Amino acid sequence: MRKSVKIISVILMALVMIVTFSQFVYALEVNVQPDTTGINQEGMEAMAGKVLGLIQVAAAILAVVLIAVFGFKFILGSASEKADYQKSFIPLIVGLIVVFAATSIFKLLMGITTTS
Repeated sequence: MRKSVKIISVILMALVMIVTFSQFVYALEVNVQPDTTGINQEGMEAMAGKVLGLIQVAAAILAVVLIAVFGFKFILGSASEKADYQKSFIPLIVGLIVVFAATSIFKLLMGITTTS
């Protein structure tokens, strides 16, 4: 029973991915040039910097709250609950690393491209 459920779920996930990533475009070939006269590069860079800063601050606040909650539950939990809380720390730490690494890499790339 479990094997058939796994097979069906894998097939459904594959179908969802195929439908999601496949694109059908039914358009005439028209040469359209974008209007870039009103785009201010410095303003966009400043806005991107503010958004990245906001994401990092929100992630840091959320991380502190989650670590405090998990730590409190870990201290007061039984032995089996402690094992569950230790397992829940791993995705939290990985998520924090991903958020801070992504924003730092993006800021680095923005710094490199703006100085060129």
